[in-house]
Amino acid sequence: MPDRPDAQEFFFSASLNTLLVPTLTVYRDISHYKNWYILLGLSHEFELSKTFALKISGTASYLLSTDEASYPEFDDSALPTDRKFKNFHDGTVSISLPVKLGSLFTLTPAVTYIFPLSKEARKEMRGFALKGSQTPSDRDDSFIVGALTLGLSF
Repeated sequence: MPDRPDAQEFFFSASLNTLLVPTLTVYRDISHYKNWYILLGLSHEFELSKTFALKISGTASYLLSTDEASYPEFDDSALPTDRKFKNFHDGTVSISLPVKLGSLFTLTPAVTYIFPLSKEARKEMRGFALKGSQTPSDRDDSFIVGALTLGLSF
């Protein structure tokens, strides 16, 4: 699969500091992919001590393409069609363990499971996937990602 160009986008995000911290973020790509990506997230953090916390979060997204050439729907063989993608896209479930390192730094290991939320998303994720078979319909459509983040706040 050829390299895809970088995206340029703007976004708006709003959240409530209440139970499960609901967050709605709306992204609009203005360069190559001409789409809207709407993300709803929920999270909760359990303080285990003054140093450690356990954070659990999940998201669900909807993808609305406005250009079938840059962001198409995919067929059953995970190949692009001439239709625009417009459906629920991906969901995530994440677990992280923020660790405070003094007053300025936080080290956060995290694991995230990413999966399709619709049949159309499953085909699209296989079509764009780099992992798995050379045949698009046999590629992976869900993924486990690990991360280690060092944050500085002052």
